Amino acid sequence: MSQGPRGTLSTLAALVFGIAAGATLLWYVANGPLKDTEWARYAQHPVEHAEVILFTCALCVLLTKLGGVVRERAALRRELLPPWDGKAMPAAQAGKLRETLASKPRRIQRSAAGRRVAGVLDFVQKRGAAHELDDQLRTLSDNDALAQESSYSLLRFITWAIPILGFLGTVLGITEAIYGVTPEVLEKSLDRVTGGLATAFDTTALALFLTMILMFFAYVIEKLELNVLAGVDAYIESELAHRFERGGPDSAQFIDALRQNTGVLLAATEKMMSQQTAIWMDSMRKAESTWAQTGAQMRTEFAATLQDALATTLSQHSQRLAQFEEKILARQQELIQGIAKSADSLRQQTELMALLQDGEANLVRMQESLNQNVAALAQIGAFEQAVYSLNAAIHLLTAKLQTPATVPIAVKKAA
Repeated sequence: MSQGPRGTLSTLAALVFGIAAGATLLWYVANGPLKDTEWARYAQHPVEHAEVILFTCALCVLLTKLGGVVRERAALRRELLPPWDGKAMPAAQAGKLRETLASKPRRIQRSAAGRRVAGVLDFVQKRGAAHELDDQLRTLSDNDALAQESSYSLLRFITWAIPILGFLGTVLGITEAIYGVTPEVLEKSLDRVTGGLATAFDTTALALFLTMILMFFAYVIEKLELNVLAGVDAYIESELAHRFERGGPDSAQFIDALRQNTGVLLAATEKMMSQQTAIWMDSMRKAESTWAQTGAQMRTEFAATLQDALATTLSQHSQRLAQFEEKILARQQELIQGIAKSADSLRQQTELMALLQDGEANLVRMQESLNQNVAALAQIGAFEQAVYSLNAAIHLLTAKLQTPATVPIAVKKAA
């Protein structure tokens, strides 16, 4: 997010430091403890040297931008202007606010928030008015966004150049491998061909690996810078966008005329509203009277209609109730007749039971008499004739009572 000569110097310093860091890293890999490891394989060809140096340069630029993000966030947390009470102040107060900002440390004034606040205050102070401040705020925000976008041009070039160098190393390695190759050379020195192919693929692999690292860190830092710009926009919107009165230096007469015209318009509007209110009240009273008459007529009609409906319903209900009563009476008569028939049958059964009781009493007496006769017959030796007589008597009594009852006869044998 650096801008101006200071940003250019920071970028140049980062490039110089990146070249030195890249050269130191290559020397350390070639001559240090890593010279016998797998890492030394990727630091032998001049193309690989160029890739590493470009990577360290880009990495130093990203670290410089990361430090700028930290400084910008710290500046946003500082109080750049006095607290605003929410009331619009005259544009002439912009000079005092500019002096307050000038009293802050230089690192605060050089931050994105400090430069944006200074630009807004200078605009209001020079114009002596804030009636075009919204356009200026959009312009300043767009300028900062464009500056932030253009600050990544060098990083985009390096991110593009590293893969190109890798492909160049691939072409040089393949050329080195196949240049002057004959069957005799293949038989005697196959290592020359394999070494060239290894160089070809190693340069491309290293380039792609370094490019992915750069793209990741560039994405993260760019998001952080965009967040800082969003914070600056929010601070300007809350502290300066509505802080000054809107209007030009020669607009006092226009404002007075506008106030007079507004007063006349308000008086005319008030008078018109009073007249309109009176008309509305009259209309409402008339409407209320009409509604009252209509409501009374509707209530009368509704009552008559309801009475007719109730009369009809009651008549139908009475008819249905009479029919229901007739059915109930008919069923009651049938039930009474059934009960009478049951009573006759019960009376007949009662009479029959009385006859049975009389027959049983006669049977008991007859049995006693028969027992006496049997005893007498047993004494005189005529037992069989007595049994026959007893059976005949039983049959005679059964026929007389007209019942199938069988009377047990106790027969005592003579000793």
